[in-house]
Amino acid sequence: MNEEPNFKRIFLDTHLTKECKQKMWDGDIDIYNLEELKFCTERAKKVYGGYLSAMREVYGPNYSEFPDGPEVWARVVGQGRARQVYGIGTSDLDYLVTGTSSSVGSAPSQAEYQRSQEEVQVMRTQMVDLEVRLQQQLQEFMQNWRPPSS
Repeated sequence: MNEEPNFKRIFLDTHLTKECKQKMWDGDIDIYNLEELKFCTERAKKVYGGYLSAMREVYGPNYSEFPDGPEVWARVVGQGRARQVYGIGTSDLDYLVTGTSSSVGSAPSQAEYQRSQEEVQVMRTQMVDLEVRLQQQLQEFMQNWRPPSS
């Protein structure tokens, strides 16, 4: 597992059986398939199932491609600044993840996420174009540059 820690991984590390955790760490199970996962309690299974449903509802059928975020967990466990989050404790989820206090809001929709990805791609293309132009200008300058005569 070479991922940054997130709520999903922490929850699974805390609530899966020892054998199931080992399979997860080895990459032998699909963490998005509730039937493959063996939880220590039914409550943990129900909470994680709710999380997967919320991810599917927010991001659509390809939800596993989207990052884990406090907004989805908040949606599963209820609204409010400080709340008991099963498996994590009482905290402001946004503060735990981002270091900033929560405010009323929601997870971005799939369309908003897609739009932001398209904007990122446009900016990357612009940067590549600028790098090429800069390289051309530098080459032109070096070809035309003459040292000052003494």
